[in-house]
Amino acid sequence: MTELQILTLAIAIVFPLCALLYSNSRITDTRDALNHRLTEVKEGVHVRFDKVDSEIKALREHLDAKLNAHFEHMEMRLTLHELEHHGKKPE
Repeated sequence: MTELQILTLAIAIVFPLCALLYSNSRITDTRDALNHRLTEVKEGVHVRFDKVDSEIKALREHLDAKLNAHFEHMEMRLTLHELEHHGKKPE
């Protein structure tokens, strides 16, 4: 083989290998960037779910307090009604 043939063969092998390595590094960079972004999104979703959970908990506590107050008021009115109209003493 002549030097020109050897040089041509070397170039035909070296350039695709270099391109493959470069492409592989770019794919790795892209994968790392996507993994980082997905991690950020997951953290954001967890923060939002935690906020929604705390708002739901606060709403439940508010509703429970309102319902308990309403039931206590209704019990008091029933007791008053029984005393006024039926002459029953509270138990």
